[in-house]
Amino acid sequence: GRVQTWGGGRAWRWVGVARHYRRPVAMEKLEYLTAASLLLRREALEDVGLFDAGRYFMYWEDADLCFRLRAQGWKLAVAADALIWHQRSSSLGHTNPLKDYYVMMSAGQFVRQYARYPRLAMILGALGRVTRRVGLGRWRNAGAILRALRGAPYGLSPSTAVSPSPRRSGPLRVAVEATTLSGRLAGIGHYTAALCQQLVTEGSATLAYFTARSWAREPPRPAGLRIPRPLQWRKRIPMGRELQFVLQGRQLARLEGLWRPDVILGPNFVLPPAKAPSVLVVHDLSHIRYPEVHPPARVAFLNRHLRPALARAGAVLTDSRFTEAELLHHFPEVAGRTHVVYPGISGRFAVAPAAEVETALDGVLLGDDRRFFLFLSTLEPRKNLAGLLAAYAALPAAIRGAHPLVLVGQMGWQQSNFAAVLTGMVERGEVRMLGYLRDELLPALYRRALALVYPSLYEGFGLPPIEAMATACPVLAANVTAMPEVCGDAALYCDPLDVGSITAGMRRLAEDDALRARLAAAGPARAALYTWEAAATQVLGVMREVVGR
Repeated sequence: GRVQTWGGGRAWRWVGVARHYRRPVAMEKLEYLTAASLLLRREALEDVGLFDAGRYFMYWEDADLCFRLRAQGWKLAVAADALIWHQRSSSLGHTNPLKDYYVMMSAGQFVRQYARYPRLAMILGALGRVTRRVGLGRWRNAGAILRALRGAPYGLSPSTAVSPSPRRSGPLRVAVEATTLSGRLAGIGHYTAALCQQLVTEGSATLAYFTARSWAREPPRPAGLRIPRPLQWRKRIPMGRELQFVLQGRQLARLEGLWRPDVILGPNFVLPPAKAPSVLVVHDLSHIRYPEVHPPARVAFLNRHLRPALARAGAVLTDSRFTEAELLHHFPEVAGRTHVVYPGISGRFAVAPAAEVETALDGVLLGDDRRFFLFLSTLEPRKNLAGLLAAYAALPAAIRGAHPLVLVGQMGWQQSNFAAVLTGMVERGEVRMLGYLRDELLPALYRRALALVYPSLYEGFGLPPIEAMATACPVLAANVTAMPEVCGDAALYCDPLDVGSITAGMRRLAEDDALRARLAAAGPARAALYTWEAAATQVLGVMREVVGR
């Protein structure tokens, strides 16, 4: 992680700029200590007084206090062995124009008090700040700095903003990285589609979508029953993901030039560099915790691009507090820019399916009316399918005969690891593979199931358990990562690394009617906590904060 400051720094009075030291220095070089973590003797405060609230608001008050302390003979020191966790810019956000306004206002107060030529210092400091903001495309931030230089009230009206175009009012213009909407929707694709639909429904944002191929005002998901998968070339050619990333950047540049979005939304971990501020979504860090369950090319790509994308982002969204903690552990530099926004689920899961949906599901199940254990996810190592198959195989024959294991989802990576075992179980009629099912069938599928079994090794949220709960389907979930936070007391838990624990949980669900009834009763109330309406409102608020509107 990056050190924000080694205790304090130096104030360049001739330009009104403070620079934190990021590595140990001699104590006599410290001109101020940061008030993010500051210990003071009572006698020192009695000697020089408290922060000067009459002059300073939010910024520079610690530098002023330290200058007054040093003038009275007090010495500054750093506890070199101390480690302090600081939520950077948590009050306003790192890229908010209002932060630049208050920093400039307080810097002006400081140089008036301590600089030999205060007006020159203010102009030079403002020039440097404006140059950096314009270079990053943050025109509203540059306008806020200039207003502070003039001592004008905060506000970026069309007559005072330095942006080359008037500031827009009304709905935010949001450019969405939409690769996951191309083809069959998996977890992140469902997230992106539902969030974008809700943002449009509320009328608070207008959206444009870009992929490596093009950009458009409509999402790129093709219509019809046959859904092509145009981006599979990235897995077949060397550096395919890198090429896709470059092409995404080109399409984003075209979109910015022609449509001029206010903010870029990246729902899939990384975004190419852009002129407009960005909001990034990090769903989990499984590629760091469990790199062996991902394709090496995916791990290498995320390791190369995630940190720079986080550095560019004005805000970072996570699906749970667990993922936020993981993110802060591995990328402490994002402190102060993270926001937990729980995903929602579609309201259709709480509604009884229509008759034609039930008929269609009968056809999929080939008339088999047995209650089944359901596993719904992409079939890949991270979801612990190998552990589930072993656990199911260990159940008594009578339970396996009464309750087959039904697998729903498209094939993922390394399916060969469990293909032999799976083939034998399918041939014996113990396991049924339904493949990828249309979304319309899922609520009815959950209602037919005896229980959803979800022993995933690592989840940043986990939509299937909450979807199942909404339909009153009992859930057996892993007792690790975000699952206990998300599912609460409405699920039965197992140790995903212990096949015996998964087997025991499945057996309890098969034999204990009272347990299933309790979980079925608790599920809908838990699922009702997660709505796309609430998620969209939060995301919109974060985006407005990032662009200063």
